[in-house]
Amino acid sequence: MTYFGLYMEEFYGFTKGKYKAASDSSLLWGPYRSGLYFGIRPRIPRSLLSGLMWFNMDDYNGVRKMRHFYEQNDPMKKANWIYYDPRYGGRQVIIDKESHIKLVIDFIKSEDGKSWGVKVKSKPQKGFEHVKTSFVWYSGMESEPLETDIFGQETTAAVINLDMDRSIDGRYNGPIKLAGASEDLGFFTLSIGEGPTSNQRPKSIFDYEEIDPRQNRHLSLRVPNDEIWRAKDIFNSLLQDSVQDLMDKYGEEPIPPHQSFVMRDMNKFQGNLHFVQQIFEGEAEFYILYDNAFTPEDQKITKDNFEFKSKKVLDIFHSKFKQHFELLPPFDKQEYQPFAKEIVSGLLGGISYFYGDHLVDRETKFDDESFEKYELEGKLEGPHELFTLVPSRPFFPRGFLWDEGFHLLPLLDYDSDLALEIIQSWFSLIDDDGWIAREQILGPESRSRVPEDFRTQSPEIVNPPTLMLVFTFLLRNLQNEQFGNINAPKVVEDYGEIPLFDSSDLGKLVLSHPELLTNYTKSIYPHLKAHYEMFRRTQKGYLEDFGRSPDLEVYRWRGRTLTHCLASGLDDYPRALPADIAELNVDLLSWIGVMTRSVKLIANILGEDDDVKHYQEIENNIIKSLDDIHWSEEEGVYCDKSVDEDEIDVFVCYKGYVSLFPFITKMMGHDSYDKLERLVDFISDPEQLWSDYGIRSVSKSDPTYRTGENYWRSPIWVNINYLVLDALKHYKEVGSGMPKPLQQKISSTYHDLRVNLVDNTFKEWKRTGFLWEQYDDETGVAKGAKNFLGWTSTVILMMSMPENI
Repeated sequence: MTYFGLYMEEFYGFTKGKYKAASDSSLLWGPYRSGLYFGIRPRIPRSLLSGLMWFNMDDYNGVRKMRHFYEQNDPMKKANWIYYDPRYGGRQVIIDKESHIKLVIDFIKSEDGKSWGVKVKSKPQKGFEHVKTSFVWYSGMESEPLETDIFGQETTAAVINLDMDRSIDGRYNGPIKLAGASEDLGFFTLSIGEGPTSNQRPKSIFDYEEIDPRQNRHLSLRVPNDEIWRAKDIFNSLLQDSVQDLMDKYGEEPIPPHQSFVMRDMNKFQGNLHFVQQIFEGEAEFYILYDNAFTPEDQKITKDNFEFKSKKVLDIFHSKFKQHFELLPPFDKQEYQPFAKEIVSGLLGGISYFYGDHLVDRETKFDDESFEKYELEGKLEGPHELFTLVPSRPFFPRGFLWDEGFHLLPLLDYDSDLALEIIQSWFSLIDDDGWIAREQILGPESRSRVPEDFRTQSPEIVNPPTLMLVFTFLLRNLQNEQFGNINAPKVVEDYGEIPLFDSSDLGKLVLSHPELLTNYTKSIYPHLKAHYEMFRRTQKGYLEDFGRSPDLEVYRWRGRTLTHCLASGLDDYPRALPADIAELNVDLLSWIGVMTRSVKLIANILGEDDDVKHYQEIENNIIKSLDDIHWSEEEGVYCDKSVDEDEIDVFVCYKGYVSLFPFITKMMGHDSYDKLERLVDFISDPEQLWSDYGIRSVSKSDPTYRTGENYWRSPIWVNINYLVLDALKHYKEVGSGMPKPLQQKISSTYHDLRVNLVDNTFKEWKRTGFLWEQYDDETGVAKGAKNFLGWTSTVILMMSMPENI
């Protein structure tokens, strides 16, 4: 059984039961290969991988622009899930300007979650009504070797074969049927290519049956594990062989592209990777139907019942969205509904399952005196598995540690069980030293999307612990708001004790049974403590060497260079120059304050009184250190610290996001009204951080503003802006003795910032078709990675926040 198969049993004390089976099955299949435009796999290592490719066949260059991986620079007007729930399915819309088509891809799952169906509908753009398009579906079975036969050959129990009479040359007049089996999936069939009679095929101009574009094509071949993801390369290689063969046969006689690039089964191979090609002219649609043998007959998905079942899936999504996301004025108007639903759908559509090894350098130790970039020599470790959301399907299709906390915030109420599955998947990666790699680049497919210089991870480098923040938010919500004291967990022995449920209950188990979360928390607590202590141990700042009090809590990001501090997550944000080992970072101290509060809360829930006292002392020291070490009365903000030529402490005040960290992490005292007012003035000043589109990352008056790489040196980042909004709301609510003028200042800043942020992301979404990584502080124009449904999705939380505070 996989790690995820053990999810409830191992941590929650459950054995067998209907809820576990239903919940696991509902999340078994999905478009978990999110770095593709459309790629399906189960949450099972070494299993069935499938994907869709397409290319234009009106000219000879179309095949060079074949779509497979979702790429940043592909000219797409839109490519995103507009309705999607991972337990049921949804709809993705892709408008490919270069191929002149609009694709609507519906993906739905059977009620038992074991079977699924896909409908691909292609509609030409205006003026291209007779566009010719080749669609290629592939399915390949990976498998672990099970045993060695008498001839020394490794054999596996996982197979996938053609399930119909084999054509001599791979041409078929109807859908292609495959059948397969594996230990985890059982027996299954795949039907690819069934469609309506209205589908039009291009006519043969070069009259030879072997390149007739009116028939479906199939071929298969055997490829090794970890090579199925290269399906596009493999297909192109086969196509090149075919084109060369045609040239040898027919000389220079011109063959039109819609026949030149017909897939031919020239070698008659049989194997674990299957390609199916269909060529259409104009509007078309076709189905891919995966039928698991265990799915009851009345739940099977067919061409005939697909529309009914698809409508039901979309109705479920609309109902869940309405239940969990109440858009508040002025964003309660109908025009914001599609925007908000696409944000949630696109975020959920980025859920991915990765399995594989990754590169880690545990040998290279960073020299404190050097601030040059280190050349890391990685060794493969693993394999590991990870169930995660990704920041951007076209640009960052992998797991990022500090991004993930922001990704999960919109899901905590929508599907708390799903959020917890993702959290515990990350926590399972904590190693014996308490470290988690900040980027999860698992397996060769993931590594292929990352520049070589960035593939190797080092335990010397940490990342902001946003997952701790989210996990304790979930704990606090269950403990304080709904269920009171849950210090004495009840271990439920069997899912049979859970009352009768239907599919609408999926995702709510933790909300209904807080003792389950407590049991999991108890099992993971030692690992979280190790994670916390690793942060404090490895990132500790120097004290005695520079005459600083040994009682202070001070920290420095390790692994930074003269130009970048990747560990902080703020990459090129300006830091102390000249760089010095005496540097102390206010954002890191704030994050460790967040971790301290989180571990303290967990200890309190578990009744670990001595730990609670210990962590409270550390928290008090952190709050004191933030004020004593990092507050600059002259600048009116929090600052990093370093030393001058005489090794005397000096402030390093590059004013911007870093200046706000004690505020946005809520580590300031609730009655620090003087500091609070100066920070609110700093935020709301157009010559400092304020813009008409959000809070810029570096002050307009700072000498580093818009310099160098300008990644975190002016652009607006939605996740930090969300933290600013949330902090404004928090300090207004807890400041019972706050002076009236400050209350009014906070309220107006909150109101205007919320409107500016949402309206600008909405405007740019309408203009470009996407959410983006960042936004220009002078124009509001979208920048960076597109379809950035990672932390930019926190805009949905802003839309659900009150209009006024």
